[in-house]
Amino acid sequence: MLKALWNIAGKVTDLDAELRFFEACGATDIVRDFVAGPGGDDEFAMLRLGSERVLLFPNPVYEPNLDEPMHYGLTHAVFEVEDLDAVLADFESKGVRPFWGPKEVSAKFGRRRIAFFRSPSGFVFEAEQPLGA
Repeated sequence: MLKALWNIAGKVTDLDAELRFFEACGATDIVRDFVAGPGGDDEFAMLRLGSERVLLFPNPVYEPNLDEPMHYGLTHAVFEVEDLDAVLADFESKGVRPFWGPKEVSAKFGRRRIAFFRSPSGFVFEAEQPLGA
């Protein structure tokens, strides 16, 4: 049901400083954009580091749903799915429910339907279904 890794993401204190750092490390395809968050539009950046996409967020959209404060640094991995409803039904049949979502988001990377899951030890991952432009 989960396909290939689509990106990894991190929470950052200073988006400009992070972009300068990753640019110095060879990042390419750097894009800044906004996504609707709980408090309004939140800025983020997407870049390519090696063969992987990296998204950097000062305010991850799901952070208010966590029981404890979120630390800075790597926050979650994103896996693309063909049918989010099928994944949700499969996971639910096994007792796994998202802690945030499903929700639809839209940015320069296109429209997506997303849901976030958290393992018992705190590993967070997102399942995302592309919806087109």
